[in-house]
Amino acid sequence: MGGCTLNSKMWLQILVGLNIISKAHGFSGGIFPQSCGSLLPEHDAFRPETSNPPFAVAFEFSRHSGDPVTVVLRSEGATRFRGFMLDAQDSSSISSSSPVGQFLLLDSEISRLLDCYGSKGTAVSQRNNQAKSQVKVNWTADGEEKDVIFRATFLERFDRFWDPITVHLPRFPTTMEPSSPEPSSPEPSSPEPTTKTDVTQTWEPTPKNSSEHTKKVAILLMCLDSIVEEVKMEVFNIQTFLFASKPFNFGLIKMSLLITSSLVFAADVASLVLFRVFPFEVAPVALVSVLVCFTSVELLAAFMPIGPSHELKPIWELVLRGCFALHHILTIAVIFLGVVRSMDGDRRQNGGRSWTLIVMVAFSVWILLTQIWNLVLCFLKQTILDRNQTDQSKPTRRIRTRSLSATTVALIITSVTLAVGTAAFAIAVIFGILEEP
Repeated sequence: MGGCTLNSKMWLQILVGLNIISKAHGFSGGIFPQSCGSLLPEHDAFRPETSNPPFAVAFEFSRHSGDPVTVVLRSEGATRFRGFMLDAQDSSSISSSSPVGQFLLLDSEISRLLDCYGSKGTAVSQRNNQAKSQVKVNWTADGEEKDVIFRATFLERFDRFWDPITVHLPRFPTTMEPSSPEPSSPEPSSPEPTTKTDVTQTWEPTPKNSSEHTKKVAILLMCLDSIVEEVKMEVFNIQTFLFASKPFNFGLIKMSLLITSSLVFAADVASLVLFRVFPFEVAPVALVSVLVCFTSVELLAAFMPIGPSHELKPIWELVLRGCFALHHILTIAVIFLGVVRSMDGDRRQNGGRSWTLIVMVAFSVWILLTQIWNLVLCFLKQTILDRNQTDQSKPTRRIRTRSLSATTVALIITSVTLAVGTAAFAIAVIFGILEEP
C-alpha cells in the first residue's frame, strides 16, 4: 500500500514537472493565449516599461485596393526584440476585444498565428526567442471598412518589455499617377512596387521617459557615490601614514570616516529607492542593496570604541579596506550597467558607439588601479611606517624644512592623483548621461 502511494506521488511530480517545462517552452515559442487581451507577457515580479520603446510599427500598401496590408514590426536603433505580439482591433469597440481581419504569415520561421477571441489568425507572436530587428506579416480586412487600430507589444528580454503600442491603420492611398500611352510592344513583367507608409506610436504615454529620468537620477547618485568613496579611501590612506605618530590622528580618521560614510549611505539609500520604485529591475536593486550593507558596516566602524592602541585595530582597518574595495567595485558595476542600458536606442543606432561608454570603460580601469593601490598599501603599511620613522630619526640640519619623507610625499601625490582622476571620470560620465535623449 505504501509503495502504491509512493508511486502515485512520483508520477504526480513527474506530470507537474512536465507541465511546467511544456509551459516554459511554449511561452518562449510565442504560444500564450492568456495574453490575447492585454498583449503583455505574464512575467511575475516584472512590470512593463512606460517609456517610449525603441521599436515602431509601419505599414506597406500595394497599388491595388483590397490587397493585403503588410504590417512591419521593426527596431528603431540597434536594440532588438526577442518577443512580440500583434493584433488588430475595431477602434470603436476595443474595450470589448473585437478582432478585425486576419493575419497571414510571410515567414513562418520567426512568427506564428494565434487564435484569439475564438477566431483563427487574429493575432501574431514570435516562434522563437531569437533576437529580431524586423518582422513582417500580412493582414487582410474582413470586407467591411472600419477604423482599425493595431496593437503591438515588444519584449527585449525576460525582465524588460513595454506596454502595447497602439497605431491607427491609415486609409488606402488614393493618389493616382498620371496615365501614359501604353507601349505597342509588350514589356517584361516586373513585380509592382509597394508604397510604404511609416506610422509611429500614437498612444499618449505618461510623462515622457519618466522612468528613464528616474534611472538617470539614480545613476547620477551612484557617480557621486564613487567620488565620495574614493575621497574617503584616499583620505584614510593619507591620515594613516601622515599622522601615524600624532595622538589626535585616530579621532580625525574616525570623524572623516563618519562624515563621508553618512554621505555615501544617503546616496545609496536614495538610489535604492529610485531603482525600486518603478520600474523594478533585479540587477541594480540587488547591487545597491549590497552597497547599503557595506556602507552600514563603515558607519558602524566609525562608531566602534576602538582606539589607536586597541588590539582589534588591525582587524578593524582590514575590514574597512575590504569594504572600500567591494563598495567601489559594486558602484562601478551599477554605473556601468546603467550606462549600457541607457544606450539602447538612438545612441547605438547603426552600431555606433557612445563616447560615454568609452569613458565608462576607462573609468572602470581607473578604479581597478585605485584598488591595486589600496591593496599595496594594505600589505606594505608596516614597511612604509618603519621607513618614515627611520627617515625622521636621521639627524639633519634642515629638520624643520624636511618634515615629510620622500615615501610620504609620493604616497600623498599618488592618493591625490587617484582621487582627482576618479572625480574627473565620474563627472564625465555624468555629463554623458545627461546628454542622453
